Amino acid sequence: MPKPVRKKKNNKETKSDVWWLRKKVSERFRAVVGRREVWRSLETTDFKTAVVACNKLSLELDKEWEDRLRAAKAVGRTEGAVPAARTMSDWDLSGLQRVVHELDRGAQIRNPPAGAKWAQGTQLRDKEQNDQEREFDEQALDRFLSRTGYFLTEADRTRFLPMFVEAQRQVSIDLTRAARKHDYSESEAFAKNAPSLSKRIDLLQAFEFYCDKAGIKGGATGPTAKRWRPKIKAFCEFAGHSDLCRMTRDDAYRWVDHLTKEDVAKKSIREVWLASLRAVAGFQIERGRLTTENPFSRIRVRGVKSTRDSNKKGFSDSQAEKILTATLATFSHLTTVETRAARRWIPWICAYTGARVNEITSLLPSDIRVDEETGIVCFYLRPEMTKGAYERVIPVHSHLDEQGFLAFVEKRRKAGLPLFYDPRRAEGGENANPQWQKVAERLGEWIVKSLKITGVKPNHAWRHRFKSVSREVGMHPEVEAFITGHGGSDDPERIQKVSLSYGDPWVKTLRKTIEMYPRYEIAALDRSPAPHRRVRRSPEQIAADRAARRAKAELPGPGLRREVLR
Repeated sequence: MPKPVRKKKNNKETKSDVWWLRKKVSERFRAVVGRREVWRSLETTDFKTAVVACNKLSLELDKEWEDRLRAAKAVGRTEGAVPAARTMSDWDLSGLQRVVHELDRGAQIRNPPAGAKWAQGTQLRDKEQNDQEREFDEQALDRFLSRTGYFLTEADRTRFLPMFVEAQRQVSIDLTRAARKHDYSESEAFAKNAPSLSKRIDLLQAFEFYCDKAGIKGGATGPTAKRWRPKIKAFCEFAGHSDLCRMTRDDAYRWVDHLTKEDVAKKSIREVWLASLRAVAGFQIERGRLTTENPFSRIRVRGVKSTRDSNKKGFSDSQAEKILTATLATFSHLTTVETRAARRWIPWICAYTGARVNEITSLLPSDIRVDEETGIVCFYLRPEMTKGAYERVIPVHSHLDEQGFLAFVEKRRKAGLPLFYDPRRAEGGENANPQWQKVAERLGEWIVKSLKITGVKPNHAWRHRFKSVSREVGMHPEVEAFITGHGGSDDPERIQKVSLSYGDPWVKTLRKTIEMYPRYEIAALDRSPAPHRRVRRSPEQIAADRAARRAKAELPGPGLRREVLR
């Protein structure tokens, strides 16, 4: 605990009679306090009374700084990080002076106090002559900065303190004029000031508003929000503040240059890092909250190159055959039942439906059922899992049925479990990182790393191949679009929109079209699955092996050493 101290009087050797608290600001709180140490008058000349007051005030300051730090983290900083104090220009400080005047004046102008008093000088009070009055001003400044969320460096704080005192003096002048003369006009003292910084839009809050109101897939816990949120936070930390109204095109280009130096892919800078900022700012303009130009629009990232070696998007015949052959292999007994099922069935389902991989990995047994009118078994893709947010029906290809897919579905139905994941294995945070999404990611890794198939997207390439094959066999374009979900209500710019909006996708028509898709003739389908190379030992064999090791360990010489090392 700090001890009471006395200040020198008028910069001389003699000290004042009043005791003071002199408290160092730890590194943890320095950014939110804005100083390395603070002085507070204990307002007593009695030492014992000062000790009690000193301890009490020190604890109160710790609590206040902790509250400031918690508030700083609440606006979106990562755990343990403190908003960095950014050096403010004269223009910034001039606008901040307006904020002081607007807040204090606006709170009292409807009922101004009579006989308001104010400091006579417009400059900072002489430190040597009146330490107590200076400390009073600094405490008021601390409260203002804490309330508004601005963080000043020590140098900017020193520059701004006289501006803060003058703004308060002008508030008193305005309130006195209103009380005595009923004159409520705006003060002319700030006619030459920069625009007020009070009309600020917190970018982090604007992002959450965008997630809630703009209708992005999954909302605030969906994949888009999960990918964009850290980008938004990182930019705010880079800029030194989160006020969208203060962000400029220059900030955007400095951000691009910074990311480029950090070796972030330029395509990612353009399509993720900048796109997230541009979308949030654009939505604020759309809602009329941001009246200036979008600072992140028309930002050009030069040097973006395609990451593909060719224009190929779908699997070739040989790649498709290799993957489908691998699905019929005997997988290690160490892999989970769900992982084995995902490798066995998902590539086949994607091949025969053209569906997106997440539409398949999220399937429940109840999503595969018989159409009441035709008796045809179909996939019913739930609206929340489809891109167009409407239910899509795809008949089950006969080749899937012949391989035993429906028997597998019935087995999972009886177990009361989804087809390709087990909710009991969830580790928490399912909304932000659902299990079915991880199933798709691991399946893609298996295709790339284990099967060594590269050059295309390992899961989405089935969808491109389905489109290519549908053209080859002459599927009706409109019916094929019903199956794949292209050109529907989720894509109003497509030429087929008007045509697809008329009539219904009859299941019997969809079945005829699905059966036009040629079967994959995989040789491994005609062979029984080979047993896994690892043979599990019986309890008797395990006991015999242990006895042999013990007998070997009792032998003298190097054999004993080898067994011990083993």
